[in-house]
Amino acid sequence: MADEKGKIYFELLSELGLTKHYGSLDATRQLLDLCRISKGQKVLEAGCGVGATPVFMAETLGCDVIGLDLIEKMLPQAGDRARKKGVAEAVVFLAADARALPFLDNSFDAVLLESVNIFFEDKLSAVREYSRVTKPGGYVGFTEMTWLQPPDQKLEDVFKKSAYATALNAEAWLMLLEDAGLENVVGGESRIDVSRETKSRLERYGRSEVLRVIWRTIRLILKDRQTRTIFRDASSGLSKDVLDIVGYGVYAGRKSLAGP
Repeated sequence: MADEKGKIYFELLSELGLTKHYGSLDATRQLLDLCRISKGQKVLEAGCGVGATPVFMAETLGCDVIGLDLIEKMLPQAGDRARKKGVAEAVVFLAADARALPFLDNSFDAVLLESVNIFFEDKLSAVREYSRVTKPGGYVGFTEMTWLQPPDQKLEDVFKKSAYATALNAEAWLMLLEDAGLENVVGGESRIDVSRETKSRLERYGRSEVLRVIWRTIRLILKDRQTRTIFRDASSGLSKDVLDIVGYGVYAGRKSLAGP
């Protein structure tokens, strides 16, 4: 992560009360399937944001979940979400860096991330850290922005400048899991369907929460120069064919029963 600049972007998301990743709830469901998440498992989501996925897992699958995020301002919102959904006893939220997890080796049945690795320069070291705290036979999985075809330099620069992010293509994301020593690596890319994306976000957050996020966004754009700059940078280099180039992927690998 371009750490200090990257934090500005995530502080903005915390102000909006939003956890954003392409594919939204559809991608989350695919990720849980690939990682074979089931009742009673102990799961870590690193980069949990406002806690939507940890709460979803606890509520629908009966997991015990730790949600971790580097931006402490996200965590009270995550805790409120868990309490409102009645799963506060099953979900714990704490502040920490996904690249230096404060857990012992072999602690979790699965480690999940959603749109986190794109913000790390040394992606391989990060994935090895996720694997370290995963139990033998457990899964490491993530959803990530994925290039559907090679981007031009201008488009790459848009994401680096606005969100401090660098994406990979599907083959490279899969190779990353293999290079980290994981087995049975699976997954692939998907195109972004704007209509389906909207419906999926509404299902995840609810209409009233989405409307609150829209209102907060408008208010921040009007009153805050830094917010205006971020939104301007995010849209400045996007062409009408951007959805032919930018997609998302869901990827997972299994830690060997023999350990590292």
